[in-house]
Amino acid sequence: MAVNEKTVILRIKLFGIFRETAGSKEVTLILDGADITVGSLKQCLFDSYPALRSLNAPFVVAVNRKVVGDVVRVTPADEVALLPLVSGG
Repeated sequence: MAVNEKTVILRIKLFGIFRETAGSKEVTLILDGADITVGSLKQCLFDSYPALRSLNAPFVVAVNRKVVGDVVRVTPADEVALLPLVSGG
């Protein structure tokens, strides 16, 4: 993808099994367009890193340390994290 004035670069922090699978604590996505939502970010993330999708693990996305839904917009200034759900007893 060519970088231009509409290009958005997002860094996503990974935790738990996502970090282990990616082999990194953070991944970078380059998206085209200024109107990026959590839903479109997730789609791009799993398209770019199919090993993460293949985990089929339940997870939430946090933006600026708050768990959010798919319709929330994100910007390069936001802190975005992919957090696996855990259970215990």
